[in-house]
Amino acid sequence: MSELILGLVILAQFGIIVWHEYNNRKERAKLINALMSKTPEQFRDLELTEKVEPIKPPIPREPEFIPESEIPQDKFEELIKREVA
Repeated sequence: MSELILGLVILAQFGIIVWHEYNNRKERAKLINALMSKTPEQFRDLELTEKVEPIKPPIPREPEFIPESEIPQDKFEELIKREVA
């Protein structure tokens, strides 16, 4: 029974440490933003940019089907050989 209580106490302490570190990181980021900004508007903008997720451009993909007229002859022959083999 004492092992269970001791384990719960250790887990609670671990949770408190993790929460404390998380809050320290957030406060440190705010302090850095406050030191970098010269006006309250810049501080607001820096805080907002951290919350917004950056836009990821779509990955260009080769089309799966290409018309025969758009493929050079040597590439076409190479694709045919690859399909036959």
